[in-house]
Amino acid sequence: MITNDEIHELERLLELDKIDEAREDFWSFCTYMDVLFFNEGKQHLKTVANALQQVSEGDIKKLMVSMPPRAGKSYIVSMWNAWSIGRDSKASFMRNTYGYSLAQKFSYDVRAIVQKELFLNVFPEVRLKGDKKAVDDWAIEGSEQSSYFCAGIGGAITGKGCRTAAILDDPIKNLEDALSETMLDKTWSWYMSTHKSRMEKDCPEIHIATRWSKKDPIGMLLDLESEKWTQIVIPALIDGKSFCEEIKTTEEYLETKNLLDESIWESEYMQKPVESKGLLFPIDSLNRFALKELHDTSDFVGYVDTADEGTDNLCSIIGATKGENVYLVDVIFTQDPIEVTEALVAEQVIKYAPYKTITESNFGGKSFAKNVKEIIKRHNDNIRIESKKEPLNRTIVKWKANTQNKETRILMKSGQIKKYFHFRNDYKIGSDYDRYMRELTGYVKMGKNKKDDAPDATTGLADMVFIKKIGFLT
Repeated sequence: MITNDEIHELERLLELDKIDEAREDFWSFCTYMDVLFFNEGKQHLKTVANALQQVSEGDIKKLMVSMPPRAGKSYIVSMWNAWSIGRDSKASFMRNTYGYSLAQKFSYDVRAIVQKELFLNVFPEVRLKGDKKAVDDWAIEGSEQSSYFCAGIGGAITGKGCRTAAILDDPIKNLEDALSETMLDKTWSWYMSTHKSRMEKDCPEIHIATRWSKKDPIGMLLDLESEKWTQIVIPALIDGKSFCEEIKTTEEYLETKNLLDESIWESEYMQKPVESKGLLFPIDSLNRFALKELHDTSDFVGYVDTADEGTDNLCSIIGATKGENVYLVDVIFTQDPIEVTEALVAEQVIKYAPYKTITESNFGGKSFAKNVKEIIKRHNDNIRIESKKEPLNRTIVKWKANTQNKETRILMKSGQIKKYFHFRNDYKIGSDYDRYMRELTGYVKMGKNKKDDAPDATTGLADMVFIKKIGFLT
């Protein structure tokens, strides 16, 4: 017969085994700390735990996680923060989010975990530093820098660096912010200028986010360097069934779907950015290239769509033609006044010397084209006088009115644009080319588009290039 002492000793040994496993294996740590929440029924969290373990082991350097609300993605990241700090007193995390109060909450959660009795069973040496206990910036004994610090988008982060992981956790608050170019630009600019500046060399990067928009940080990074990122994307419904009945049943999700606007359901619950529905030129449907890949090209063609109103953009694009393909090498996309844009377009034409450039003559485009033509002529006359040689630039500058319905024209040419046009993937964020691409890839097939200068100019260039193929007159 087994005695009570032997039973207690067996229980003690089993507990020690659990503690040893929790110290080495992150998922085991999660189940040890909160066995009711982290159970085998939540395989999506086990998937995330395994990926975070790989980050700790150096096998993953860039990780993206997108899941429905209340799936536990932020909780498991907080657990990982605590586990990593317990394993390494020199660990240092930065975890930023859309607002300071939410960033503080996440920080408070991690700090609370490292002070729990169960945590101290696994990592008994961990103690908060007495002189560094601020919720937004704290450290444990033995650390050489902040163990954990945080901020909201737009906040300052000075004098700090992280080496274990830089985490951006839900940088976009809601659909309203996702539809605001101002908020999206602010978020991206802050991420590039402030968030990334706090990352020490080779620091892993993690993004936790609802996929509100294709222009959120995850969308922008996937556009620029998708091959570098490991993605975990779990929609609320998979083949019509809940991804996890314990989180929310299929019936509950279907009821939620019926109560929500479709765009909110698709983005917040299905992780499909709001612009994906009905886009005419989704980014993943376009051919891409880098300028360094373009060789032996001398035939250029240009198209200019002048600004109709004060809020419109002038769009002037230059395409390099190779066989049936057109490579968009340069874009002017600006709201600058006409006295500035005439000179900019003339400089662009002089630089690339296209064999023809056409300006849409609606709304003053004809006088714009004549002025550009005059600037180019003066440039060529100066070359003749100074070098006594004929200038190389012999561009034909023309103008043409468009009488066809704009939306119909764009839709009719969209197939040829997606098949034969190639768009750069090496442009700088914030450049004219970047803003042009944002407008082009945000254009909706059927619905209200606040702006259409980019697709309109692209269609105009397609009209020029494909005139012989389809028999239209210029």
